[in-house]
Amino acid sequence: MYKTIWQIEDETDEGTTKAQLTYYHFRKAPKFPTWYMEENHTYHIEMVFNIKLIRRVNIFIQCLTHSYIIK
Repeated sequence: MYKTIWQIEDETDEGTTKAQLTYYHFRKAPKFPTWYMEENHTYHIEMVFNIKLIRRVNIFIQCLTHSYIIK
């Protein structure tokens, strides 16, 4: 089981918005979820890290439900 964090910068007319997307998954090479992005927007997306997790029950449940956490 893995935890991947992406740092996302969204450039708009009002300025730059920063967000962090945390994703729990079973793959080694995660793909960025397309549901987050909107059409006609410019994003700067950077993978902060992709780390293998110790197997714990609560993280395993988050992984099964494909939980995303956006801050």
